[in-house]
Amino acid sequence: MIPEPEICERARQSRDPRFDGRFFIAVLTTGIYCRPVCPARTPAQENVRYYPTAAAAQDAGYRPCMRCRPERAASLPAWTVSSDTVIRALDLINAGCLNTGSIADLAAALGIGTRQLNRLFQDELSASPKSIARMQRLQLARQLIDETDLPFSEVALASGYGSLRRFNDEVKRVFGRPPGVLRRLPRVVRAGTDIVLRLPLRQPYDANWVLGFLARRSLAAIEGVQGRRYYRRIGRCDGTNTEVSAELGDRYAVVTIPASEARHAGRHLARIRRMFDLDADSATIDAHLAEHCVLNVERGGIRVPGAWDGFELAVRAVLGQQVSVARARNLANTMIERFGDGTFPSPEQLASADVAALGMPGSRGEAISLLARRVLDGTLDLQPGMDVGGLREQLCAIPGIGPWTAEYVAMRAGRDPDAFPDSDWVVCRYLEATPAQARDLAAAWRPWRAYALMYLWLASTRAAAA
Repeated sequence: MIPEPEICERARQSRDPRFDGRFFIAVLTTGIYCRPVCPARTPAQENVRYYPTAAAAQDAGYRPCMRCRPERAASLPAWTVSSDTVIRALDLINAGCLNTGSIADLAAALGIGTRQLNRLFQDELSASPKSIARMQRLQLARQLIDETDLPFSEVALASGYGSLRRFNDEVKRVFGRPPGVLRRLPRVVRAGTDIVLRLPLRQPYDANWVLGFLARRSLAAIEGVQGRRYYRRIGRCDGTNTEVSAELGDRYAVVTIPASEARHAGRHLARIRRMFDLDADSATIDAHLAEHCVLNVERGGIRVPGAWDGFELAVRAVLGQQVSVARARNLANTMIERFGDGTFPSPEQLASADVAALGMPGSRGEAISLLARRVLDGTLDLQPGMDVGGLREQLCAIPGIGPWTAEYVAMRAGRDPDAFPDSDWVVCRYLEATPAQARDLAAAWRPWRAYALMYLWLASTRAAAA
């Protein structure tokens, strides 16, 4: 997965930002590791080693550079990992499964043994699952130290540490300084009680497309888009609502999380990364798609918007079958009013509800209720780390749910970059093809057919506006 040594060397010498997060540079003479964009003096070629992840460099005994701050690098694009199992495991680790669970628990969730899981991680990332999880905790902890005034006890909890002592020991061991000393270094903290953190935007990034896509599908009761800001209301047990928001700038997504949600900061950041597809490598994807003249990728930076919640997305996909985006949104808003409590209805609320009474065919309403029951009994997994291949089969096995819906859910909730609903009306019309012909034509776009679909939908939106 790491680029060839000569590519790494050229990227290092030129400090090419396109390779930021793709590999890390360890310097033998100093014992530190850096990002390709590090502004420090470039070491001689014979004194450097390349690692695919920060965790791998850390395991090899190197410490992070205090100038380029490797923990601030953009996350690794999922397509650079060839193992679907490792991709699923990374999603589960990002969701915090190793903060409280064991490697055996993670392996069991993936349906493999611990030895096989460790071997796959070493082959793909040159680091163990534990090392990847440890580095993730450290990255979030350092960000909270630098960008907030949260008490260290809350930083430790938010980062996934079980105790303050463990947090202090690990931060001091890795960064060479205790948290209190790190916090006294020059830093920028935004005024207010909310937690405000930055996530890097890998360029190019078409924020207008992503925000427009989400705005057209936003549900008035729980989410919205204002300018370049997306916000999501989170229901609370006391009946009040708080908001998590992300404002897209030129280089960063600025995420605002209420102080009351501090211990869930990692989970909210992971959701924002999925919602805005922050980790995709558009330069590579666009270069591949540009080879096919049927697609106009001059705009560049198109991303595939994800989902805040997998179950919610699946239900909304069923609501949207054979109706317009506006009609599907109206149905979802009515569903929140009828069955929700200020938030999107849960599987428990929809399992026995008369969903068809909202104004849709009875078979579609029953499909949603059956979908909710499958989630409740555990036969259908729509959480991060889901088996996307199995997901398609399970969805299509529910009467009333077809291949278009399964592909749509796999694309947005499952984050499958190659998902492609070949029977989509826009696809068939734009390509002037039957579903089978569209599928054959799209074979050349693999493994990024979902991004090609976004370009097709963009073309349709432009044509409608003309």
